[in-house]
Amino acid sequence: MALLVSLLCVFAPVQAYALSEEEKITMLIESVRDTPEGTKFIRNGKAYDVADAVSHLNLKHSKAKSRVTTAEEFIKHVASGSSVSGKAYLIRYPDGTTITTAAFFTERLRGLKDER
Repeated sequence: MALLVSLLCVFAPVQAYALSEEEKITMLIESVRDTPEGTKFIRNGKAYDVADAVSHLNLKHSKAKSRVTTAEEFIKHVASGSSVSGKAYLIRYPDGTTITTAAFFTERLRGLKDER
């Protein structure tokens, strides 16, 4: 019995720490706020600030919740590009470096998994 209690004490915190897919998606969206000041979110060729990007991604996510259930699906089907124009979303850092949001969010998701 003591062994069982010891094992529960060791493994219970690990299980409690596991993020739900919804929590991962929320953290991915919020991670845009952690980019350097002056970072721009490029959507359909127009640059938006971080606050607008977060707002847009939250709106798209709320509309897609019934068909997007994992963080990977969120990246692929919601956060990577425009469903209207088909153009990829981009992130442009203040130094001019530009990456796709797919690459940005995939790296952030990898970081969430590594933290566990």
